[in-house]
Amino acid sequence: MRKIPLLAVCLFFAWLFFSAGAFAHVQSFNLESHYAVPGGGVAEIVAGTPDGLFLYYTNASGSKVGILDISDPKKPITGTDISISEAEPTSASVTSDGKYLVVAARNGDGLDKPTPGSLYIYDLADRASPRLLGQVEIGIGPDSVALAERDGKVAAVVAIEDEETDSEGEATMDGKRAGRVDVVTLNFENPSASKVASVEFPKATLDAVSGVNFTADPQPEFVAIHPNQREFAVTLQENNAVAIVDIENFESPKIKTIFCAGTTERQADLQKDGKVNFTEAFKARREPDGIAYVKAGNQVYLALANEGDTALKTFGDNVYSGGRGVSLHGLDGKPVWDSGLELEKAASLLGHYPDSRSNSRSLEVEGVIGASLYDDDLMMAVSERGSFIAVYRLNDASQPELLTILPTGISPEGVTVLAGRADGKKLIVTANEGDGTVNIYSASDGPKTADPNSPTISSNNIAWSALSGFTTDGRDIYSVPDNARSPSFIWKLDMKEAQNGRVEITQEIPLKKDGAPVAYDLEGICWTKEGFWLVSEGAESAGNLLIFANHDGTVQTEYPLPAEFFSKYGDSKNYGFEGVTAASDGQIYAAFQRGFNLDGPNAAILRFDPAAKQWQTAWYPLDVHSKDPKKFWMGLSDICALDDGRLLVVERDKGLGGTIEVKKIYSIDSKTFANEKQLEKKLVYDIFKEKNLLLEKVESLCVLDGNMWIAIDNDGAGWTQMLNLGPVPKP
Repeated sequence: MRKIPLLAVCLFFAWLFFSAGAFAHVQSFNLESHYAVPGGGVAEIVAGTPDGLFLYYTNASGSKVGILDISDPKKPITGTDISISEAEPTSASVTSDGKYLVVAARNGDGLDKPTPGSLYIYDLADRASPRLLGQVEIGIGPDSVALAERDGKVAAVVAIEDEETDSEGEATMDGKRAGRVDVVTLNFENPSASKVASVEFPKATLDAVSGVNFTADPQPEFVAIHPNQREFAVTLQENNAVAIVDIENFESPKIKTIFCAGTTERQADLQKDGKVNFTEAFKARREPDGIAYVKAGNQVYLALANEGDTALKTFGDNVYSGGRGVSLHGLDGKPVWDSGLELEKAASLLGHYPDSRSNSRSLEVEGVIGASLYDDDLMMAVSERGSFIAVYRLNDASQPELLTILPTGISPEGVTVLAGRADGKKLIVTANEGDGTVNIYSASDGPKTADPNSPTISSNNIAWSALSGFTTDGRDIYSVPDNARSPSFIWKLDMKEAQNGRVEITQEIPLKKDGAPVAYDLEGICWTKEGFWLVSEGAESAGNLLIFANHDGTVQTEYPLPAEFFSKYGDSKNYGFEGVTAASDGQIYAAFQRGFNLDGPNAAILRFDPAAKQWQTAWYPLDVHSKDPKKFWMGLSDICALDDGRLLVVERDKGLGGTIEVKKIYSIDSKTFANEKQLEKKLVYDIFKEKNLLLEKVESLCVLDGNMWIAIDNDGAGWTQMLNLGPVPKP
């Protein structure tokens, strides 16, 4: 036998080592920017140019398509909007060569005056200022659009949902007008000469597929193009079905197959009760909204975002609407994998689980997309009610790996991936309808960049959300949820890894009164050596309460506000206590959100003397929103006593995204406090200006190691952004 030289063996294994090392895998995701649509408009569906330098998003509220130059994704530049006349843009897509933008728009789909939709075609030679080439008339009530490109031709595939909206704008399902899909072979030189071929879904065809609902009224929702560009898939959401259509000939599309999306069964939380318990038997029709072709290895699968859209009582069989997650299916429709309980559980440990939707559709995963980044096949799904992107690695289609959950603005709807940038950045972009913002994340094959000034909050075993107040014992931070959780708890935030960008909720302290769990609407907390001071918000009858509890959560005393406060100052409705703090002299100060007169210019700071059991109130002057003072009213959110006698107060408006003006910390001098006195305030920190904070509810403030820490109350689900604002400025 011929001997192989030792050197050759060493070189061979070295080659194996370096070859294996050459594979790059996605390891981390970093937030590049969070952008607000100017003036409070919305962002729904987003598309990007292939070079990853420009974004186009639909803004239905303004009948516009917004433009963003993201040459520097950390600093998006607002372009001049494209006006879509009086139409409502519903979807947008860019050709793979970056030359054209296609926008679908609805012109009305009411029962009485239905109007055909429009497909607008733009030249992107100047991407900052697209030029309208023309438009094509399409079916009534278009929804999503996707582009198929083959043999030098481009076809716009448009889901014509035609919801047949009634006088109140609600969709009907009585089959007066069936939806369809329009396949438009685009003529860019003469758009009016574009050819439209429609795909109908006859009742008899749908009746032949077991499990399909409302067969007289198909409502196509979302379309996706197969990588081979020879077929597309479309969800029929309310019908709980998916159709696959052959487009070998763009001008003569043919249905290949229709399959029922089926049902999913597992454990879930089905009670809207302030508790997160995934213990009940759950069965639901998937009713998919978004759909995507995704790759796993060398195979192509269909990914479904199973939002749901029918009412629970519609069928009378106790089968829920919406699969509460995402699923993978073979191209024959057979289920390969379902996210099941894993996604809801993971969301709950990151503060993103919406218990208020437990009895309905929970997370409502609405959109899904596939992408290959580095050497990984990925799938990304966006949750409308949880306000996040879930990112999965698809090494094995039967066992996708949940890599991370990334927070977004409120109610993300559109998601796209831009992987062709010259600088190598791989971007994931969401358009968030609820607050009119756009999130831009980058995926990296290296470790995550730790941000000690904006750590991620998580827990290993505690489902949490709605942090409505902060306090500290000098080492850890304690917080309370409002009535999003019931009964009430105090949560301990372990801060020792904050410098590495991580904060962990490690302890849940239940509040008990007379030995039994008790439920408050807790809005503020203050740690003292003796125990916790807490405040609960409510109208006069519900009882604005100052509460003292031991460190173990045992309630010792409740102090209601004197009845004469309300007879003298008025009923505060539901705008009462929002924060509490203990001064070094033992006096307790509480922030009263909007004072007692909701139309007045003042909020109130209340002082309580625990020894004398006496209350006093002083008036705090509120800022005024310049655009709409009534809609974006001001209020106080938290209060924190300093050793120098100052009281730090969080003041915020109701604005979010592009309507924000005031998210500020002011100080008042407690030495000037006197009953019914008008207080003076001094600006300490402008959170919106300094941190570009676009979320609404800054409701938590404390000072730890000399630094001001704040957090966002996410109203039970969503982004709980936690920020270190740095040292407290000197007086």
